[in-house]
Amino acid sequence: MEQELTIKKKKRLTNAQKDAIAGYLFIGLWVIGFLVFGLYPILYSLFLSFNKVIPGAFGIETTWIGLQNYQVAFTTDRTMLDALIGFLKDDLIMVFVINVFAVIFAVLLSGNIRGKGFFRTVFFLPVVIISGSVMGQLVDKNIIIMNSLQNFSIIEMIGQTLGSEVQEFIVKIFKDLFYMFWFSGVQLIVYMTTLQKMDKSMYEASQMDGASVWEQFWKITLPALKTAIFINLVYTLILLATFDNNGVIATIKNVMFDTQPQRGFGFAAALAWLYFIVLVIIIVILFLIFFGIPKKSKKHHGFSEVSFRPKTRYELQPNFFNSTEKGKKIKKIVLGKNVSDGILAKVFSYALLIVVSFAFLYPLLCLFLKSIQSPDDVLNPMVSLLPTSLYLDNYVKAFKVLGFWHALGQSFLYAFVPSVLQVISTGLVGYGLAKFKFKGKKIVFGLIIASFVIPPQILMIPTYVAYSKMNILGSILTFALPAAFAQGLKNSIFILLFYSSFSVLPKELDEAAMLDGASRLKIFLRVAVPLSVPIIIVCFIFSFVWYWNETYLLSLYVNGAQTLPMQLNSFAASFNSIYSSASSSSSYADKLNEAIYMAGTLISILPLLIVYFILQKWFVRGIDQTGLAGM
Repeated sequence: MEQELTIKKKKRLTNAQKDAIAGYLFIGLWVIGFLVFGLYPILYSLFLSFNKVIPGAFGIETTWIGLQNYQVAFTTDRTMLDALIGFLKDDLIMVFVINVFAVIFAVLLSGNIRGKGFFRTVFFLPVVIISGSVMGQLVDKNIIIMNSLQNFSIIEMIGQTLGSEVQEFIVKIFKDLFYMFWFSGVQLIVYMTTLQKMDKSMYEASQMDGASVWEQFWKITLPALKTAIFINLVYTLILLATFDNNGVIATIKNVMFDTQPQRGFGFAAALAWLYFIVLVIIIVILFLIFFGIPKKSKKHHGFSEVSFRPKTRYELQPNFFNSTEKGKKIKKIVLGKNVSDGILAKVFSYALLIVVSFAFLYPLLCLFLKSIQSPDDVLNPMVSLLPTSLYLDNYVKAFKVLGFWHALGQSFLYAFVPSVLQVISTGLVGYGLAKFKFKGKKIVFGLIIASFVIPPQILMIPTYVAYSKMNILGSILTFALPAAFAQGLKNSIFILLFYSSFSVLPKELDEAAMLDGASRLKIFLRVAVPLSVPIIIVCFIFSFVWYWNETYLLSLYVNGAQTLPMQLNSFAASFNSIYSSASSSSSYADKLNEAIYMAGTLISILPLLIVYFILQKWFVRGIDQTGLAGM
């Protein structure tokens, strides 16, 4: 009997082994999903790039041609390379400008300012409504771009002083400045959550050592943001690299279904892999810049005279502000104890926040005002934005052209179902990575990050073929199945957000629940989930918006789907088709009335605006509770 009891005791699993098994179970969905929806398309896409691919009645036929597709891309058909050069020339500048902007305003919004909730709501608004179709409308109608900037006197003076090339560069940056602002929402969130996790005592200690606000920013804030800056640079690069308006993406899409010789699936796959290699090289260079050179100096905790000179290092010149009590009082009010809390800094901060908030709200305001203009107002050169009368017939026509209620139902179906499944699956994976130790954890992390770096255009062709073999093309399963296995749109972001959120939950809560006999799954459902409602809502909003705005993959996998963003893409053609028989002058004016296009654009994003403003309090609270500093 004693031997049997000893054998049973030996067979019992240790807590570490139980944790490892639980970790594998929690990430199990992701592992299966990666093998089916990730690894297979990656390998198959690479295989297709070395083949001549011909679609047939019974599938696709492949003929091995080696490096011929790549040779054609460099020699015969250089369309993609020209587009790539244009992307590197223009969008790489945007990557850095967007992040500089996001860092500055993350610092401002993390400070002690009034109206913080309002400003955050406005600054996160572009994340909710940005999409290729909406951005296309805003750009085409010159609503979001600062035109005629080159005519400003100061720009001409700069050109005369520093040369035409510098002038063109400055005009390029500032002309698209508002356009760049609209891509900064996610980056702003990452920087803010990192800043909120920082130890405030570091600033207090440095202030006692005589550090100025400028020194604190360069020696405390920026070093603390180093990892976040790298993450955001990579995210911004991939965001712009895969955006619908990107010339490289447009080239790959056009080539994909081209039946001409030396084009088609195989050539498109080769172009996609060349694009991927270029992106990887850029990311590696960024990584080496940020982490490649190890620091030999020892880490210092706190701040001493080695870090900052004494506060009295500057000799104060005797004047009214330094020598008299009244002058000192005025100086204290204007500059404050540490500059940042003075009137001057606050006025500058609020002015900057208000100006940029207006930049975010202006396109929506412009859309609304133009959408209620009559045809006469649109054609009247004396009318700019404010209409002479309220004209709602634009919305009547836009509703009809969009097929609003049917399109709304389809949009909700294709956005809501995958979003719910993605939040559940990525939440499980994030919890498994945050709470349990198991072998291969770092490999999983690496694969998750790598899957984010790979442009989805690389996987479109093999994914399409795989879905065809699964017989799920044309149904919502093309989006629901990957989402259920943590392989949905931009799934890596959600996994990392959940990982970061679950990592900061107190371990004592888990231990107390285990003492009460709760299983690890029950702890997740009863402890972790209730404490993480805000971040769950944040992830749901992001996922819902990205699925809502997806048009190309939806048109590729579900032929005939008619969501609001897809209807907006074909708005002009549909409008002309419906009203082509009109002959009267007023109908002709309606036909040319861009106000109807504005009404259609506003209608297409109205459901997203409603969802956002209903959940925005939870959204902001979730950002406050999320931290990426420990990733």
